[in-house]
Amino acid sequence: MFDITYLGRRCFRFIKRYPRTWTIVGFLLIFGIGIRLGQTVQFSKITDYFRSFADPERTDVTKSVARGIVHRQIQDNGVLTNILAVSPDAVDVRPFRALSAGIGTESLVSLARRHKALAAINGGFFEMSGTFRGESVGALKIDGEWVSEPEQGRAVIGLRTVDGKIEAYIDRIALRQELVLQDGSTLPIDGMNRNRGRNELVIYRPHFHVVTLTMPDGAEVVVRNGEVTDINDRQGSSRIPPDGYVLSASGRKRGELLSHIAEGGTVQIRETIIPERVGDSDLWASFGHIIGGGPLLLQDGFAPSTKSYEREGFDQAFHSFWHPRTAIGKKADGTLLFVTITATEAGVRRGVMLPRLAELFLEWGATDALNLDGGNSSMLVIRDEVVSVKQKDSAKSESKEILKPKQQPKKMRLERKAKTARGNRRIRPMPRQQGRAISDAILIFSRF
Repeated sequence: MFDITYLGRRCFRFIKRYPRTWTIVGFLLIFGIGIRLGQTVQFSKITDYFRSFADPERTDVTKSVARGIVHRQIQDNGVLTNILAVSPDAVDVRPFRALSAGIGTESLVSLARRHKALAAINGGFFEMSGTFRGESVGALKIDGEWVSEPEQGRAVIGLRTVDGKIEAYIDRIALRQELVLQDGSTLPIDGMNRNRGRNELVIYRPHFHVVTLTMPDGAEVVVRNGEVTDINDRQGSSRIPPDGYVLSASGRKRGELLSHIAEGGTVQIRETIIPERVGDSDLWASFGHIIGGGPLLLQDGFAPSTKSYEREGFDQAFHSFWHPRTAIGKKADGTLLFVTITATEAGVRRGVMLPRLAELFLEWGATDALNLDGGNSSMLVIRDEVVSVKQKDSAKSESKEILKPKQQPKKMRLERKAKTARGNRRIRPMPRQQGRAISDAILIFSRF
């Protein structure tokens, strides 16, 4: 019988008996790991990280951006906090998808410029690699149409306009969608506009892509104006009609779908939003815009415990480490607070723990608050300028370049050598101040 305790004791005795051997083995192992990391990690970022702790500059500046919009920027100990306070009757606030599509990413600056927004902040979580890169992971509803379903009952913010004022509500919600067949029976829908898993029924709408991007191991039903126009079995990647959608099923759900549907039949989609607050289902059905994040930081002036963070699927490494953060809060008078807490210098990962972020929102007068996607995605743009990173003095940077002319040819040689996987194109990296490309964002438009 395998005894891990006995094995561990034997290993410990072996190390004590042959210390030199294990010293050499340990050195070679660390040396090999160092070589491997040196190929991918920019070690200059490490010195930047520790240097940021010694940043002596401390500032607290408040400026008026437009009528009803105030920007406060706090720099302290190498951390930059941006708070954009927005009056509910002075702006229009709504989410937008990158590239106006269901998948793909775009920089926040590009997204804000394309829609001529006064300010913008990054939104929810998203897939960062693969065919579905940029697909929203979590709730996203734009102009009354769902783009992505809620994730694990996580917290979301709903936005609507009532009597010329923006109303915002924050709560944890779940979404139940059903396919109502012609005979009155129903089939549960597992998701939308995402990779179809095993034994799942997923709906694909026109804003997702031209085709469903699925493998030929399921059945797909094309629906136009509520009528089944085509059934494709074992084909995959069906074309999505502009005036309808595609129902895609795999495994057990494939058999259920094919046995209950036929060409020429009619179907409907029925949805029910289930919020954590009992009795708010009709309220949430009235929101034209919903964007998900998590975890919930504040609700009615109270901060949940870290256990509630973990119930939303966020582990201790996420909520109890100093990550860069993006969050949104609401005051009792309806004022919205858009917040980013990042390192002063681009490329350095510094921020705040989520329990401390909840305390800060209380200090700023918020009653409800929601964490959004953080890390390298954290960014706030005002009038096409990234304010979540301290911009360097251009005059100083130019003088440094003049003092070091010998570095320019070397840098140019490195750029010429940089190749993509195809080997015939230069890599054109995104400027550091533009951060990571994102999948969705919340844009703010002034009414004056």
